[in-house]
Amino acid sequence: MADTSLRSTTKEELDGTLARLEAIWDDIGLTEDQREDRRRHFYGHIANLCDKIIDDEMALKIRITNNIDRNTRHILKLSEELCVESEESVDGLTLLELDAMMQERMEKLQQLKDERQETLKHLQEKDEGLCELLCETPYFIPSGLVPSREDLHAMEEHVKTMEKEKEEREKTFQKLKAGLLNFLEQLEQSPEDSFIQEVICSDDEDIPLGKAYLQQLRTVHSDLEFRVHENEAKSLELREKISNLWSLLQVSHDEQAAFLATAPKHTPSNIAKLKQELDKLLLLRLQNMSLFVEKLKEEVTVWWNKCYVDRKERERILAMSSGEANEDIMCVYEKEVEKWRKYYTKNSELLGMVASFLTLFENMLELEDRAKDPSRLFNTRGGALLLEEKAKKKVKAELPRVQERLIERVLAWEEREGRPFMIYGMQITQYMEELWESHDVKKEVEKNKRLQAKGVDVKRGTNLGTPHMRTPVSVLGSAKKRVRDGDDVGSVKKSKHLIVPGGVMFKSPSKSALLRSPIKTPRGKPLADCNPLVPLNPVTSTSIEASLHSTITYDKFEDKLRSSSECLNSTTFDQAESGMQKTLF
Repeated sequence: MADTSLRSTTKEELDGTLARLEAIWDDIGLTEDQREDRRRHFYGHIANLCDKIIDDEMALKIRITNNIDRNTRHILKLSEELCVESEESVDGLTLLELDAMMQERMEKLQQLKDERQETLKHLQEKDEGLCELLCETPYFIPSGLVPSREDLHAMEEHVKTMEKEKEEREKTFQKLKAGLLNFLEQLEQSPEDSFIQEVICSDDEDIPLGKAYLQQLRTVHSDLEFRVHENEAKSLELREKISNLWSLLQVSHDEQAAFLATAPKHTPSNIAKLKQELDKLLLLRLQNMSLFVEKLKEEVTVWWNKCYVDRKERERILAMSSGEANEDIMCVYEKEVEKWRKYYTKNSELLGMVASFLTLFENMLELEDRAKDPSRLFNTRGGALLLEEKAKKKVKAELPRVQERLIERVLAWEEREGRPFMIYGMQITQYMEELWESHDVKKEVEKNKRLQAKGVDVKRGTNLGTPHMRTPVSVLGSAKKRVRDGDDVGSVKKSKHLIVPGGVMFKSPSKSALLRSPIKTPRGKPLADCNPLVPLNPVTSTSIEASLHSTITYDKFEDKLRSSSECLNSTTFDQAESGMQKTLF
């Protein structure tokens, strides 16, 4: 409708224009040919105008089409550079709509490209700064290419890694720098080296944090640390020597504390003071040489006893240090003290177990000797017999356990050290075996003494005409019980275990345990030559005879009974006999 109206209006305007032209031509007086010529000219202008309009519109169409093609090509290129898929085309759109849509798509892709390039530029600048500080190679992305999402992600991770590395290296630098300052202070030294001056005096932000630089810094740090530890070792060594000399010279604690307050650190100046003090004490030691040697001799004796040193070894050292006190003798004792102090410190646990075993063994011998004294039966005040019985039970329970554990620890020590564990010049297992053998021999000798003493008493009673005393039933019963429980010495000697009254067996070192030791000590060595603390006297005929004379006979025991005012019954004989024969561990 609008188009028809527009056409009719245009036709009317053309007709009106021709009418006005005809009127003008009438006024001019143009002929018909002239008018025809002008009409053709008029219509030619209109035709040309229409052609021009058509050409312009056609040019517009071509321009839009070219624009669409150009945008399409640009979109494909951007999609390829950005590694994204291009959007699908939409059907049924006019050229203008299609042009607008393609323009919009192209602008979005271009914006994405610009953003990625801007992000890449920012990350590269950051990475270059970090890598320059850390003396590392920057992350490489070819120039001229649009980075993909993966490239940007990898770049971001690299930058984060560099930032983290920077933080760690800064911490390392600060730690090393603080260490340098501390070491220089302890060494009382100024930073003379140019590198150290650069580290200490320069601004931390200007210091490169490259691996080579930090490694050089670590090297300087290690050198200064070594010197500090070296001074510390010297200082401790001097302090130990001074302390030993103070102890030998009996310097008061107040004087010691006053001096130590003047040299509390391990700096060179303090070490100089310690050296002066040591020189002064050494001079005093030379002036009191004999006193020093005597005290060192006492000290080395203490360590010998703690470490159970063989008597021959002691005599060898004493022979080396015989004569008038001098510097050489003092050095011998000092070395010996240091040697056995270190040995005791290293093996204190094992030596403590040896001491526990020997203490229990001595307690067992003491209790056995006490059981042979009949006078204890008449002194029962304060529960003495009860306490004695408790002590026997404790020793009986503790001694085998300590011995077994000691042997296990000794075997482990010998396997670890590759040499036998010696006390008094013997392997510990051989020493234990000889202790038990000596104990068994002693018991056998005492048994023979009792039998001989009883024979003398019976013979004396027969000669006097007295009736033979009948053995109490309780004594026979207890004797049978002891035989059943393995109190016979012969059975003890044949067995690998030591059997005591009450059925309790104590395991002695077996031959296999002795063979497990790396070095076998000869069994023929007298124990008394090796153990000055626990002497074992050899059993001879003379010693047996002397012991028989000192044995308490039945007459003495009977006199004791008669002199007692207490009422006694037959069980007293059983108790006395049992007390004289009973042996406990």
